[in-house]
Amino acid sequence: MPTDTDNALLGIEDAQAYLGNTTATTAINDGVCDLINAVSWRFNAETGRKLKSRTYTEIYDGNGKSDMYLNNWPLSSTTITITINSDRVFTSTGDQVTSTDIMLSTESGRVRLDGYYFDSGTKNVQVAYSAGYTTSSSYDLTFAAKEFLLVLWNRKTAKEPTNMRTEAYEGISRTFEPEFPWSVKKILDMYRDGRAY
Repeated sequence: MPTDTDNALLGIEDAQAYLGNTTATTAINDGVCDLINAVSWRFNAETGRKLKSRTYTEIYDGNGKSDMYLNNWPLSSTTITITINSDRVFTSTGDQVTSTDIMLSTESGRVRLDGYYFDSGTKNVQVAYSAGYTTSSSYDLTFAAKEFLLVLWNRKTAKEPTNMRTEAYEGISRTFEPEFPWSVKKILDMYRDGRAY
């Protein structure tokens, strides 16, 4: 199975190198691709965000103010198109705010209009932008993905037990697999906690 290029936080070459696989067969590559997808989707689920950089086109309610926060952050490009139209028709370039009138806080995804306002209304603002992390800029996230990939690889190849844990208290017993390694959990907590305001 190929890697999900929209979500994959690692490339197959980096993953194979980190796992120490120097002679990868098609079956091994397919297995590693499956694990890359599992790690990437699990990180998205744990943080409640789509972490990898991608392009969005979203519709917002105008708030009557000069600034608003986009749904996704950090902004991975300063190229942004904002169209404000009370009829919700976003095809006219005459309704677009020029880039010289837009100020961006890339880390938080905050957009501020210089001399303009997001007209109050329901679904009257369209924003096209790119947001998320690249593997070349988020070293900690990339390393956490490699660490968790290694854990899953070792479980898959039986190099390490699944570390099942059982707890019993007052006649109730539960068995579970521990979450992430501590170092991975701490990194994901930083990406989950919210915006850099």
